[in-house]
Amino acid sequence: MPAASIRRHLQATSLLAVLAGYVVLLLVNRQLSNRLRYERHLAQVAATRSSLERLAPSDVDSPAKLQELLTELATPSLMVWMVWLEPTPVQGPPVLLPVGHLFQDYSTAHPLISAAASELQQSSEPHSFRLHGRTYFTSAIPIRLAGRSYQLRFIEDFSLQLAQEHQLHLLLVAVAGVSALFTSALLRLVIHRGLLPLDAFSRTLSGISSNSLGTDRLSLAGQPLELHPIGAAFNGLLDRLSESWDHQRTFVNGVSHELRTPITLIAGYSRRLLRHVDHLDATQAEQLQLVASEAESMGRLVNDLLEIARDDAGRLQLECRQLDPYALLSEQVDRLQPTSDQRLRLRPAASGYAEVSADPERLAQCLSNLVENALKYSPAGSPIELALSSDASDVVFHVIDHGSGVPEAERESIFERFSRGSSAAEVSGHGIGLAVVKTLMERMGGRALVRAAPGGGADFQLRLPAVLSTPVEERHSRSAGLRRWFNPA
Repeated sequence: MPAASIRRHLQATSLLAVLAGYVVLLLVNRQLSNRLRYERHLAQVAATRSSLERLAPSDVDSPAKLQELLTELATPSLMVWMVWLEPTPVQGPPVLLPVGHLFQDYSTAHPLISAAASELQQSSEPHSFRLHGRTYFTSAIPIRLAGRSYQLRFIEDFSLQLAQEHQLHLLLVAVAGVSALFTSALLRLVIHRGLLPLDAFSRTLSGISSNSLGTDRLSLAGQPLELHPIGAAFNGLLDRLSESWDHQRTFVNGVSHELRTPITLIAGYSRRLLRHVDHLDATQAEQLQLVASEAESMGRLVNDLLEIARDDAGRLQLECRQLDPYALLSEQVDRLQPTSDQRLRLRPAASGYAEVSADPERLAQCLSNLVENALKYSPAGSPIELALSSDASDVVFHVIDHGSGVPEAERESIFERFSRGSSAAEVSGHGIGLAVVKTLMERMGGRALVRAAPGGGADFQLRLPAVLSTPVEERHSRSAGLRRWFNPA
């Protein structure tokens, strides 16, 4: 599941809150309109009843007079009529309707009067009903005039009011949509400005490296109060990391220096004893050879640890100069051949290759680590090929083995410290050699990588920028007498 964005979450939540506010506004407006309509109807009913009750008995003692009064009280939108609750045959019909031009079509059989009568039988309280697409309010109240009991009935047509309210609601919805868009744009700006301190924190954190753990800290000056606890926690974490990092560097540097002397002595004396192998039996010679080999391997590990410690402390010094890459590669093959069971093969160099600018000792150390790595992870007796190539911008040193290769998913991680590939389970190692190669190559302006070799295996490459300052003809006349830069002991 993809990670959620705080900006989008805040913007969406704020926008939903605004829209919810508009919905509540519309609902409240609708309820208020219904309530106002109900109270206005009650007020008209009360006023009509009060007007009738104030009349003298002589003004309401006959149905004709009552019908004339109802005609005066009724309007085109308000129909008022009465039902005589105790009629007698000589006193006329029980239903008294307004008379006149506006109400000449109304009778007890009129659909509106019939529908209202049916509604009032269920409840005389004010309530609405629909008829032929229009909406009406109806109610009924008892009234006594001139000693007679009547039921005063009302029908109010408020279809026009509902249509106006509907148009008003549509207008409010349109205004809400436009306001939501405006609010969204404004919220985007406000949220962006509000999260700028977090962006500043992120930039500061991304710029902190192992070399700046002791100096870089998050500044809390001018930051919002909500970020002060976060900044204080990060600064505390950086303090602890800096202290731990200093302890680690001191330990690695001290242990590496302390181990160099005994390892050098063991390697030196074992090689000196091997010169007198004629005085030893086969078992002793084999054991002595194993001691010398392991001492050299430990010497290389100590040197690698020293390089890492120097780089972490910012004290890694390089003496880069322009050199012939193929001459360096040839000398490394000659130097490493005795310790590789004669498995190294040097391919001829193509004409026209460029020179490089590098520290010859560090570059030789990188090649030694790659050759040692290839010897470990390739079948016994299979050749290890070394080659030189170039392209438009780089000179490339190749160390090619014929082992199982490196899976594509692991081609970056194997160059990290203490990281080993999935095929390294049964091979001894510390996960340091390739990390040192990567570090040294980056400090010399190059890079280290691995590709699949043609026909199977791994092609480890050291890439350095080409330096085209020496004619090709002069390269082959250079002396190959380069010094032996790297001494594992």
